[in-house]
Amino acid sequence: MHIRVATFNVENMFNRPKAMNFSKWSEGQPILNDYSKLNNLFNKETYTDKDKMNILKLLDKYGLLTRRPKNPYLELIKVRGRLIKRPKDKPPEIVANGRNDWVGWIDLKKETINDQAIKNTARVIAEVNPDILVLVEVENRLVLQQFYDQVLAPMLESYGLQKYGYNMVIDGNDRRGIDVGILSRAPIVNMRSHIADSNNNSLIFSRDCPEYFITLNGDSELVVLANHFSSKGSDYQGDRRRVQSQQVKDIYEQLREKYDHVIVAGDLNDHPEGGSLDPLLKKTDLKDAMSLPLYEGYPGTYSHANKKEKLDYLLFSPQLTSGVTAVNVERRGFYAPTKWPSFENINKKTKQRNQASDHHCLWADIEI
Repeated sequence: MHIRVATFNVENMFNRPKAMNFSKWSEGQPILNDYSKLNNLFNKETYTDKDKMNILKLLDKYGLLTRRPKNPYLELIKVRGRLIKRPKDKPPEIVANGRNDWVGWIDLKKETINDQAIKNTARVIAEVNPDILVLVEVENRLVLQQFYDQVLAPMLESYGLQKYGYNMVIDGNDRRGIDVGILSRAPIVNMRSHIADSNNNSLIFSRDCPEYFITLNGDSELVVLANHFSSKGSDYQGDRRRVQSQQVKDIYEQLREKYDHVIVAGDLNDHPEGGSLDPLLKKTDLKDAMSLPLYEGYPGTYSHANKKEKLDYLLFSPQLTSGVTAVNVERRGFYAPTKWPSFENINKKTKQRNQASDHHCLWADIEI
């Protein structure tokens, strides 16, 4: 049996936090860091004087202490109780003494992704035409279904391609609502989540490491572990990625006791020489599709595809590796004119709005 598998970080289907839409992650990361700091402070059972001072400082930094704040990236949501007092002719003060005194949080403001960018995301998928596709940075399953019904399915029909009968997204741990999901032409017969896996009372996975069990031809069972490890913006040294990599290694080795056909796929957010992925890349029998002799293209899967921009992976168990017949990367959804052609509506003028993603779609053909 021949199947094509792929992984693609689509960077959201329809709506994306504005703080994640800068041309460089380093520009938006401080906003995302402060967003997390504020929500962590808000969730404390008791607010110390230092906590209150830090809350005031961060809220003031984004203009969220005014009665009608208009920050473009963050929004203060208040449902019940009182957080801030604004005395006349005096500075604002935090009057809540802890989580039980009020209900609210900081939210990330979102913006709708350009229509052409959504269509180009679907076009990348149609051009690759995988039978099984791991999707990274998907808002939720209903959004994936909406994207499929409204954009991808009509495009597949226009290409004369088979549609996808199955899709799934399990909501993970990321407060921004970016999860990992899957599209499949073969039945997804079972799934298992790892959102509660922990290490020293800390959740391991930033999103999740769902196990998807897929039946091929009614008998062979394929297990796909979909992943999106912590980014270098929030985990520059790779400490969390190393723990995540070790956990996926443990999950994989348990599965291998029963299943021959196992794939680890997704955006692992480090290149092979970065070190944080060593538990998976060096201490298992998994093989990276792009390390096989069949692959001869650029080394990266992100942006301009340089060596250190290899972030996306298809890792195969030995029985799958032996059946790999082709490996390639669809890059035309990203503008890099000195390296490869782009889709006709992606050019120097339109690249920021029309690009499908900063990531490229990695795929492989396998005979099982």
